[in-house]
Amino acid sequence: MRNLSFAAVLMLVLSSLAMAGQESGTPPAGQQLSHWMNQAARAYHAGDHEAWVEATTHLHRLRPYNQDFMTHLVKGHALTGNLRGAFDMMLAMQQQGLAADWDSVEEVEALRDTRLYDHLSDLMKEAGQPFGDVELWSTLDRDVVMPEALAIEPGGERMFLGTVRDGRILVSDDDGENWELFASPESIAELQGVFDLVVDADNGFLWVATGRVPQFQGEPREDGVRSSLLRFDLASGELDAEFPLSTGSGRNLLGSLAVAADGTVYAADTMAPVIYRLDDEEEGLHTYFGHQNFTSLRGLALGPDDRLLYIADYELGIFVIDADGGKQAWKLAVPETLNEGGIDGLFFWNSHLVAIQNGISPQRVVRLELGPDGLGVVAVAPIAAARPEFDTPTFGVMDGQNLYFLAASHWQHVDAEGNARGTLPEVPILKLDVDAASVRVVGQEIMEQLKQQQGQ
Repeated sequence: MRNLSFAAVLMLVLSSLAMAGQESGTPPAGQQLSHWMNQAARAYHAGDHEAWVEATTHLHRLRPYNQDFMTHLVKGHALTGNLRGAFDMMLAMQQQGLAADWDSVEEVEALRDTRLYDHLSDLMKEAGQPFGDVELWSTLDRDVVMPEALAIEPGGERMFLGTVRDGRILVSDDDGENWELFASPESIAELQGVFDLVVDADNGFLWVATGRVPQFQGEPREDGVRSSLLRFDLASGELDAEFPLSTGSGRNLLGSLAVAADGTVYAADTMAPVIYRLDDEEEGLHTYFGHQNFTSLRGLALGPDDRLLYIADYELGIFVIDADGGKQAWKLAVPETLNEGGIDGLFFWNSHLVAIQNGISPQRVVRLELGPDGLGVVAVAPIAAARPEFDTPTFGVMDGQNLYFLAASHWQHVDAEGNARGTLPEVPILKLDVDAASVRVVGQEIMEQLKQQQGQ
């Protein structure tokens, strides 16, 4: 695959994810998800379990990490008497570390009179138990609404925090006790909702991904800019430069940033399936990478020597781009024991990727050991999961081997205009040593035993 062109690799990798259901009578790839969602809903409400399984099978092929689709297949296979199919999917979910309380699921009654059910059910309940050595670093007051981004100066001298609803950037001392205002839309008209921050200490910059969303309660910009990349002077807090991305009614929103050692900036658009690059100030942001089959681009991380750029798609998992030239791209090779769904934050550390996942159960932080070429995962280790502090953990920042991250989010606690539904919860910022953290794995011996029991 390394010898294929950029376009050819994308077609092979991403088009294959949209090939499910290409039989005659099915819609084009871009319409298949909605088509099979409608088919599944109709079949379920009609009580046609066979048709429900067929439609959900197509959905699972299109979105292989979606836990709801996997759960529905366990239910559907059990209802249609395909116990082998139900256990195959249940086993796959367990191997991926997913949690579920199957005893409360009426549809799987047919599975319960087996030893395999007891084994898998107990293990999946255990997966939902709190795990991981985390430390509370700071607690954000309720008046810090919709915190979304963190950045840190090397050595932890100052932590920066960005918010979506008010478009504020706050700065804290090295112990997280006190937060002061660094910048706001009142003083910097170019600031809108803040979605990511990166400290470039070598050049003295703070990079900011900002944009207008319905939850942002500031005034619309007179010039109509909807999303842009801002560069602040790290020492003075003054705006140094702006690189606009979208104006007017354009559907664009910069959501994640990564900065290379030479100052090159990569920015992911969460609304359009595009990665932008800034390597020439006069040229501004330019399209570097994209494909129509991406769903929602989230975290970015640069590998060693800034040669590889890792990209998390919320539904499809992690992809890799040759950052030297952008002419080659790969789907990150992963073992079947890794569910890549629901990744927001993505970070590189010492030949590993560290990912924050909130789109699966349990919500977790997972450490992925990469092979020598950086194109595949050779070991998977959840290092924190189902913590009581977790309420949709989102993004964070690495400082050495320490991950600081927002353990909760306000997105599910506000309405479409950013107004609180009831009392907003405080948001803890947790600290996790990704090197010294406890690791949870399922022993290979147990898995072989389960497979043998399944075949009996």
